[in-house]
Amino acid sequence: MVLILLVIGTAACAPRQIKPVALIDPAPLLEVVNARQIVFEKGLSGSLDLSFKNGKQRFNSRVYIVAYPDGRFRLEIPGFLGDTYLVMVSDNNEILAFYPGQSKAFRSSVDGRSLNPHLPFPLPVDPTRLPALIMGVFSGSDQPSDVEAHLMDSGEKLLRTVSGDTGMQYNYLYDKGNSARLRKITIRGKGVEVTVRTASEPNHLPQDFDITLPEGVLRGEWDSVAPFEGDRTVLELPLPASVTVTDLEISP
Repeated sequence: MVLILLVIGTAACAPRQIKPVALIDPAPLLEVVNARQIVFEKGLSGSLDLSFKNGKQRFNSRVYIVAYPDGRFRLEIPGFLGDTYLVMVSDNNEILAFYPGQSKAFRSSVDGRSLNPHLPFPLPVDPTRLPALIMGVFSGSDQPSDVEAHLMDSGEKLLRTVSGDTGMQYNYLYDKGNSARLRKITIRGKGVEVTVRTASEPNHLPQDFDITLPEGVLRGEWDSVAPFEGDRTVLELPLPASVTVTDLEISP
């Protein structure tokens, strides 16, 4: 009797298996992906709780961000007293990180690696790809290829595509029923796995994300998020004349 109860309990706690049972027309599901991509091309803005964790380093803070799928972004981290601790902008050519309280700024090429020691957390992936990953969209002019769709034994639908530029695999999971409600996006590539969970409104805005890499895990949970309605001047960062700017590309 004890053995039977253990078996029943184990089965009840086991994760639900989602397996494909039939190929279906991918067009209605892909239409949702394309419509979402078009909305996000104009940018996304909002605030989120951002954390980074690896074996040596921890970071957790509220963050304000404006981001575009092509890699441009503006990120602000508030200070403890209502001031601004850090402002970081990228125009997809170079990144500028400014610490107002210290009157210091650092400039680097967009690869960001030379900038990492001067940030409160390292940029875990190529910064040109990071905005698109946290949104769950293709970056820049990248387009999906090798598209296929499956009906799962759970009644959910799964759309699978591959990025034409990077070869990364995108899996889009939709709820049961006739409506194409996009619930979760999983992106996999060499050395990186991303999970983006989405809200139920028509644009399927992101709710939260996990980016898992060998260097650590970057997590974000959006407090507020919406399509960006401002202009591109948000990416400008004029600095006071008194600020010392360290160019990391020419510094020893």
